[in-house]
Amino acid sequence: MAFNERALYNKDARRLFSGKDGVILSADSGEILSTVESFQAQVSFTNTSYQPLGSPIQQEFMTGYSVTLTINECVIEDHRFIRDVFDFFNNGRHAPHWNFSSVLFGYNGSEERMVFYDCIPSGSLDLINLTVGDILKRAWTMRVQQPPVLQKLLSF
Repeated sequence: MAFNERALYNKDARRLFSGKDGVILSADSGEILSTVESFQAQVSFTNTSYQPLGSPIQQEFMTGYSVTLTINECVIEDHRFIRDVFDFFNNGRHAPHWNFSSVLFGYNGSEERMVFYDCIPSGSLDLINLTVGDILKRAWTMRVQQPPVLQKLLSF
């Protein structure tokens, strides 16, 4: 068996990524959302069980999926997100929606880029949440209304 130096290089712990290697951007303006402390995108699959006659094994088939974004924002100034929500409270016409782009920067200049379109608020939103001695933050949960787009993949 031949020694594969490239495979060993991939397992080097010094090459692991952390939050400092990525950013979240407004996909509309390209503005880095520098007040965001954490960002997470998750997909949830919905399946239906099926067990054919005469078979002891139960199977599943996918009936749909949903994508959720979670953003924790440190409040430095009232950014457009909260302004858009209050504009909706006042005029009630269209629910606020946003487009986001996440970028993970590789060590060799490559990058992983995903775009999330038509993100609308979902669940509870902290309008204000104060604790003495703590940083003021807002937790946002959003439902992505269109399939995410993978624009680039990391390489080495």
